[in-house]
Amino acid sequence: MPEGPLVRKFHHLVTPFVGQQVVKTGGSSKKLQPASLQSLWLQDAQVHGKKLFLRFDPDEEMGPPGNSPPPEPPQKDMQKEEAADPRQAWEPNGRKTPDGSSWSEELVPQCLAGAAPAGGAGSWLRICFGLFGSIWANEFSRAKKANKRGDWRDPAPRLVLHFGGGGFLAFYNCQMSWSSSPAVTPTCDILSEKFHRGQALEALGQAQPVCYTLLDQKYFSGLGNIIKNEVLYRAGIHPLSLGSVLSASRREALVDGVVEFSAAWLQGKLQGHPQHTQVYQKERCPAGHQLLKEAFGPPGGFQRLTWWCPQCQPQLSEELEQRQFS
Repeated sequence: MPEGPLVRKFHHLVTPFVGQQVVKTGGSSKKLQPASLQSLWLQDAQVHGKKLFLRFDPDEEMGPPGNSPPPEPPQKDMQKEEAADPRQAWEPNGRKTPDGSSWSEELVPQCLAGAAPAGGAGSWLRICFGLFGSIWANEFSRAKKANKRGDWRDPAPRLVLHFGGGGFLAFYNCQMSWSSSPAVTPTCDILSEKFHRGQALEALGQAQPVCYTLLDQKYFSGLGNIIKNEVLYRAGIHPLSLGSVLSASRREALVDGVVEFSAAWLQGKLQGHPQHTQVYQKERCPAGHQLLKEAFGPPGGFQRLTWWCPQCQPQLSEELEQRQFS
């Protein structure tokens, strides 16, 4: 699933269309019914954590756009994680899921699509991206390799919106549902100016592995597996270290790492730079040590692959941890 920095990149692709009317729709979604957006006005776009919210109104003057940041020009060299063909933009692609999408059930929150917006009131379209979810502006994505059957069929977008200004947006591998408002908590968003460091530090102090806490969206909304692996390595903390035995200074350094790495990732995306990781999906760390890989997760929860260096991130006993860093 795209993490906070990439979803904010999608937000920058959408914001130039705020204030425009949808004049044509298409896509493979069956539950959402793309035609329900016909003639609506896109009035606002907001991103919170890993979710994107788009506000649509039936009339142009229903309400002013919200506090979206100034639009950035679409980056044509954005990381292309999925492909689609314009010839298939209007037909289902025959995938296994009911709505034509494809994603890992383990990684995608269950956002069930609802009914079309009620007449006379603005509604928010909540978008939850799948494992390779993406948004493309004024172009369709293309397949970069053949599938398991050996053909090069390009998957169809879930939703295509053409606007009165002449451009269009194509949404891939995502689930969409209508809501009355973006029910979110900005204090948990790692890329929000309102991110609450104190709340995050308190959460990290729990008597559970820090790799579990970092992925808890109640405290670190927008943080995903890439950020988790990278910030733990940079902080020299073993993923299974209990937060309760880490010193306050080490927890503070971890929160600093989360914010700094996420901001740098977003800045690189907006400038069209490729993402570089030090341990995620690597065999050796920058120091040349062999990395270990294992799936970790809370009992009954998602087990996420974790890469770490046993030399740079040693797992210490509670007594040694407390004596060395308290």
